[in-house]
Amino acid sequence: MKRADSTTQTLFMTACVLALLLIVSMWKSEQNVAVADGAVTGEGFSMLSVSNGTGTEFLYVIDDKTSMLMVYSVPDAQNRKFIQPEASWLLPALFNTVRN
Repeated sequence: MKRADSTTQTLFMTACVLALLLIVSMWKSEQNVAVADGAVTGEGFSMLSVSNGTGTEFLYVIDDKTSMLMVYSVPDAQNRKFIQPEASWLLPALFNTVRN
């Protein structure tokens, strides 16, 4: 009888630890969720502006017709007088590189 009680207690404690780990992992994953509510799509383009936290914003543009991803920086986001090209990728080539 004592062996059954010991086994039940061990099983219960293991279940509690697993439940606690599950709750902690769910709580941490909610903090790192990417939100793209500000994305604008239309006329063959998708655009998203994201702040990097230091006053500069990045503008991500996907051209559906040429399958290009272009990244621009907006150094002075308050005035928005100019944007500076940062990088561009041909998406099929980028995906092939990542897959291989």
